[in-house]
Amino acid sequence: MAWRRRHPRWVQILAVLLILALLPGCQERWARFCIPAAYAVTGLCIALLVSPSLGAAVAGFILGGLLGAAVYNNSLKRSLMEPGGRPSPRR
Repeated sequence: MAWRRRHPRWVQILAVLLILALLPGCQERWARFCIPAAYAVTGLCIALLVSPSLGAAVAGFILGGLLGAAVYNNSLKRSLMEPGGRPSPRR
């Protein structure tokens, strides 16, 4: 990997901050990403506490993300089943 140029640490931090600053401006709903991501990170942490290995980390992250997606999907179904058939505005 000698051909790959390594960027300074401050450039990487600046790129992450720029991405985080621009994310709220996206048209997608924020909860669609945050709920599964929070569950995935929680699953990762619990798996690493139980068994600190790469396999456990990957399994915890994937299972947590799937659980988070199911939670988000269930809350979406509940809002669609309200009278009128449209999701209520959440604030």
